[in-house]
Amino acid sequence: MNQIHRKSPFWSLAGPLLGYMAIQFVVQLAIQLVIEMPYIVRAYGKLLHDSRSAVPGMQDILDSYMETLEPAFEIIAAHQVEIATVSAVCTIIMTGILFGRDRKLEQKFGVKTPVKVPLSQYWTVVVFGIAGGIASTCLMAMIQLAFYDERYQQAAQITYSAGLLLQLIGLGVIIPVAEELMFRGILYKRFRERQSFWYSAACSALLFSFMHSNATQMIYAFLLGLMLSYLYEKFGSFRAPVLLHILLNTGSVILTEAGGFRWMAAEPMRMAGAVIAGAFLCSVMFVMIQKLPGGVKAGRPTDGPDQPDMFQ
Repeated sequence: MNQIHRKSPFWSLAGPLLGYMAIQFVVQLAIQLVIEMPYIVRAYGKLLHDSRSAVPGMQDILDSYMETLEPAFEIIAAHQVEIATVSAVCTIIMTGILFGRDRKLEQKFGVKTPVKVPLSQYWTVVVFGIAGGIASTCLMAMIQLAFYDERYQQAAQITYSAGLLLQLIGLGVIIPVAEELMFRGILYKRFRERQSFWYSAACSALLFSFMHSNATQMIYAFLLGLMLSYLYEKFGSFRAPVLLHILLNTGSVILTEAGGFRWMAAEPMRMAGAVIAGAFLCSVMFVMIQKLPGGVKAGRPTDGPDQPDMFQ
């Protein structure tokens, strides 16, 4: 635990999360209104023209607006990645400020600085991310074959309908950075000020999973959140979870756009082999990561590198 005492522990967690959600909601609503406004004006003009001959009923008014706004809805649905990317950029402004303030608070209260894993050892995270990205995406595809999730399929179709460059920038970099700042950089670290590793990791991962729209993604996000929190604790640096998250997202985008998953899906044994091989590599990397010197046992003075207090 980091032993930072705040006046309101509840609002120190709820405040940033509500702010994060509010910024996303307001930005997305504003973008949607900008797209819809020309169609709303057109619908209003059409309504005034039609009302000259007869007074329209409420249902007629609603039908007229919905019919005129249908192209706007299609535009919004086709540009969900762009809208999500812009809203993520806006949240980074708030979370970046809070992240910096929290690190200053740690210095003020004399929180022990974790022993950072050398950059030369980050290759383990790279291999873990590449193997994990392949294995997890293939596994979710196999799950969809057995348990079809319509909402997941719709989300995937919208996600991969954007251009490759936009997917790489938005889904691959900006959104992972925004999510890591919120759920690991702020929420996990603030939970960690008073709670054990597992409690902090589970709570932040649970909140992270609730930000996703379907059961398949929620389960994946929860498990991923636990791993990202462990990397943050183990490597003693925010770079580790951000790097893994970026690799997972970009790997999935590149393989999907390159046709790698279609090639594997054509033969069930290929996909099964990819899942097994990816899981094996992730297991090996995880064991190697565990053996790396880094992290701290909070609340205990140490003379050198130590392991994260995962079981405290």
